[in-house]
Amino acid sequence: MTDLRWTEHQGVSLHYKLSGEGRSLVLIHELSGTSDSWDEVIAKLAPGYRILRADQRGTGLSEKVRTPFSIADMAADTAAIIRAAQLPPPYTIAGIASGAAIAVALAALLGGSVESLLLCSPALKANPERRGYLLGRAATAREEGMRAVVDLVFERSYPQSAITDQHVHDEYRARFLAIDPVCYEMANHMLADVDVSAEMAGLACPVLVLAGSKDLLRPVAHVEADIAPIPDRRLEVVKSGHIMILQAPEAVASALSGLYQASGEKA
Repeated sequence: MTDLRWTEHQGVSLHYKLSGEGRSLVLIHELSGTSDSWDEVIAKLAPGYRILRADQRGTGLSEKVRTPFSIADMAADTAAIIRAAQLPPPYTIAGIASGAAIAVALAALLGGSVESLLLCSPALKANPERRGYLLGRAATAREEGMRAVVDLVFERSYPQSAITDQHVHDEYRARFLAIDPVCYEMANHMLADVDVSAEMAGLACPVLVLAGSKDLLRPVAHVEADIAPIPDRRLEVVKSGHIMILQAPEAVASALSGLYQASGEKA
């Protein structure tokens, strides 16, 4: 059973979900998603997890803000939600795409309370070309609405070659079209400025990174270069496009299970 709850942080109403019982697992969604993006992975996980996932500010059932925000704000929001949910440490934190940058920033905030990190198709640093693309689609979405950018976004993040379940793809597209364009613009500006290199260098926990072999936005070589500052890192390649929690949920669930087994052996 999933328990739906809300809390407030920095004057913003934040929606989150709790499900399951067991070891604490925090799941952080991508820029174009909501907490629902993790549904397919959760369905593949064995019992034994107390799972917390939230709609980031400006998404899902959280408040649609009109003030710019940063990766640091998102990490602080998530830390506040963890406190409100009374989720006990230690934590495994998993993030997808921009959610991976939030996961890194959150781990830096929580320090020794984090036992492991899973970063999927991580967007950890924006190069100049990528920055221009993000700012361009942000402006178009704000001026013309989400339908004006859906094909542009999906041809790179969810191309035909990455579709493994048509129904899952179609639902994700429908949710994308329901995004608030103003919040989407601000989220793109946030991602255009992302650089969590310093936070990565300070990570004390083991980090497993999954890169998609079909990822057109974050190719394997790009991911490998971006994660270089992480001291204790391991990179695995998954047969998937960019949104691997929907395109390869079994692989992500298996990676999470492996992280828990590894941390259990060290305990």
